[in-house]
Amino acid sequence: MLNVLLENEFGRIEQYELSQDLQALRFIHQKGQGSISLYGGQVLSWQPSDQQPVFWLSDTSHYSSGKAIRGGVPLCWPWFGGEVKLSDGELNQVSNHGFARQKQWDIAEIEVLAASVKITLVLSGESCSPYWPAAFELKQTLLFDESFHQTLTMTNQSNKTVEYTGALHSYFCVGNPQKSDIPMLSEQFYDDKINGCNKQKSVLNNCMGPIDRIYHNNDSMLITDHEWQRKIEVTSQGCENWVLWNPGSKDAKNMADVHTGGEYEFVCLEAANTNWQPIGSQRSVSISQTIKVHTL
Repeated sequence: MLNVLLENEFGRIEQYELSQDLQALRFIHQKGQGSISLYGGQVLSWQPSDQQPVFWLSDTSHYSSGKAIRGGVPLCWPWFGGEVKLSDGELNQVSNHGFARQKQWDIAEIEVLAASVKITLVLSGESCSPYWPAAFELKQTLLFDESFHQTLTMTNQSNKTVEYTGALHSYFCVGNPQKSDIPMLSEQFYDDKINGCNKQKSVLNNCMGPIDRIYHNNDSMLITDHEWQRKIEVTSQGCENWVLWNPGSKDAKNMADVHTGGEYEFVCLEAANTNWQPIGSQRSVSISQTIKVHTL
């Protein structure tokens, strides 16, 4: 079932069934096209006019409640990875990446102008997890023009300070991660999540996995894709880290929601806060990223 929510001379936004259970938005505009799942508030695709797709989405991704969608830009919140900090300060092992990516978001605003498409989604709740019971509101603003601008604003509606970790877990389409690199990361210290060694520094020759690193840097980054002859520029605000991830062939074979050969089609470069960040009572904080595509 297709429902046109807004249409004018510049483009349109429509709502469609992603699966029997899930709904998504799709926009078509003179600047490009893209799609966003209301489940998880997750950007699934973005393709600027006359460009290859920017975000990768697995052909075998799950589209059902209780399952994470593999690809696009999942929102990892209110924790990143598999640890959550309890109220007594102790760390507890939990399922990866929080609950925001597996909740139904609501449409707050849609706008189609000559220069851009703007979509605002919201998620609010309380006691969504026994590990993170605080009342909260998330507001996600997505602006698509020649670039992509994503802002996630987190409001703590409880009567005490809470802490979060999180990430904008972008899956970037590349022609081949073996022929893609991020030169600026070669100069930065990182924690290697595979071998457990911290404060490492090494030349990053390419982005092929298995690779899972947390870089202690928030400078603007350029993903150089030599196969598709383009650079993807990624800048962040409110984030302390970059996370670089690709599962590699061996691990990908055991991931049902990565289609065969999919690991040769993407690299994850995630704007993240991997250390616990406070949000005061009745206060808001934001993280954001801007993505631009340049031709080599």
